[in-house]
Amino acid sequence: MNVAVIGAGAWGTAFALQLAANGHKVILWVYEPELVRSLRDTRENTYYLPGFRLPEGIEFTDDLRAAVESSYDIVIATPSFALRPTLRKVPLSFTGRRMLVLTKGLERKTLLRMTQVIEDVTGTSISCAVLSGPSFATEVAGRHFTSVVIAASVKELAQYFQKISHSDRFRVYTSQDVVGVELGGSLKNVMAIGAGIIQGLGLGYNALAAYITRALAEIKRLGKKLGAHETTFMGLSGMGDLILTCTGPLSRNRMFGVELAGGRAPREVIASQKSVVEGFYTIEAAYRFSKSLRVDMPVTEELYRIVYGGKDVRTSFDDIIRRDTKEEDA
Repeated sequence: MNVAVIGAGAWGTAFALQLAANGHKVILWVYEPELVRSLRDTRENTYYLPGFRLPEGIEFTDDLRAAVESSYDIVIATPSFALRPTLRKVPLSFTGRRMLVLTKGLERKTLLRMTQVIEDVTGTSISCAVLSGPSFATEVAGRHFTSVVIAASVKELAQYFQKISHSDRFRVYTSQDVVGVELGGSLKNVMAIGAGIIQGLGLGYNALAAYITRALAEIKRLGKKLGAHETTFMGLSGMGDLILTCTGPLSRNRMFGVELAGGRAPREVIASQKSVVEGFYTIEAAYRFSKSLRVDMPVTEELYRIVYGGKDVRTSFDDIIRRDTKEEDA
């Protein structure tokens, strides 16, 4: 069976490897023409996921229309900021397809989740599922055991993508809480930046554990306002992904925070990165979202002021710990 994967970053490439290992033929759409040539010559994604040979069951193309029209099963793995312009190139080609969204984030201008962006661009209700959970691309590609969750409002769609991607090394659960799974996957990238700052400042494991706990409380608070299920945030796409991204050495968002704690300017760090730091782009949307919905999210607000307002990281930490005392919320 053919599956088209749109986006050849680390995660898109790793997921293509997982599908190929399950016996599916994959068409991997690549944004960079020079990377297509390299992939065809070397069968290795030296840009974003070096060290893994891509089997013959994976083909490469920079023709988006051809990739989309090659299959009824489409996996979206673009960066969040690139999703809308990518869809706009061939919006009608996506109609009638089954879609699985790997992209995590909130659109900065519209505050839409990624499934909402897809519906907005195509102008129609498309069958969309979303995948999230603690899953570093390098470990998935290396066949390390991983567990994720796939959510879709239509249960059968989640089960369909579960069937084609699940394996002994890649365990897939299902859910119908699309809002909760998308929010957990998006906001953990924001919170991981703060975890990196704490680690970069050498504030210790007590502070880090407290921070992760309060970060989860913020995510749950926003999710509840938007109608997500609270239990979702205690699962793989919530607590699981948050713990991994806040503590794992492979986390780009955590390392971004470490760099900020070391005194580097946010845009200087972003400009030096080959891979996307999704949290950088999601912070603004999350901050505006919290203000528009009147949801108290002090960690998100401080991170926004650091990244977009130039606030000193040590001053920001001092302001957080000096907040008025209160009861612990769930």
